[in-house]
Amino acid sequence: MMNIPHLLIDDFIPNASLVRAAAESFNSMQPNDWVRYVGGKDNQVQLCSPPDRERIPPAALLVLDYIATHFDPNIAFNDLTDSAFPDVSHYGGGMMLTPNSKGEGGYLGMHVDAEVHGVNSDWKREYSAVLCVSEEYDSSFDLRLHDGEDHTRLPYKFNRLKVFKCLENSWHGFPEITKGLDRKTLGVMFWSKMTAEDQDRPKIKAQFTTDLVFK
Repeated sequence: MMNIPHLLIDDFIPNASLVRAAAESFNSMQPNDWVRYVGGKDNQVQLCSPPDRERIPPAALLVLDYIATHFDPNIAFNDLTDSAFPDVSHYGGGMMLTPNSKGEGGYLGMHVDAEVHGVNSDWKREYSAVLCVSEEYDSSFDLRLHDGEDHTRLPYKFNRLKVFKCLENSWHGFPEITKGLDRKTLGVMFWSKMTAEDQDRPKIKAQFTTDLVFK
């Protein structure tokens, strides 16, 4: 049985037209605005917004801030944690585009995220909350979640918030999406302050694997 806590919340943003505006705002990003991952050693073909909220288009930023304001994982996961908080700079999240509308071959290799925040070194990653904003999609957009032994799919759906607990075995990704489509998401990462015990132990580093099969 899958042992990574996760949940799905449909129609998360009450005003779906705002989600539509956020999806459209991806088109206002210029080529040099994106942080690009182009396959090979990156093990992904993805574009991400820079770690600077001032460079995120207004509509996308409104949606990101709504997620940070209205979703509390400490409550949603029944006190699995009690001190997680959102990073409203949207470091590690923000706008995420998997391109294949022009045959770019977009995919996200199976990986675990770094435990430690890239700026605040005493913050520990707790949850990944990602909103699906593409209205044109298919099952190739589904996120695969794997704990090293068991796996599940988190189906993609417009205006669905997908959240999972970040653990040392929270492997996630998806193979190449359908040609002719682009997969758009908006992500907010939730963190906690490290305890003294957390600071003393080895930390989880971002890593990819090709040993887990996508299903």
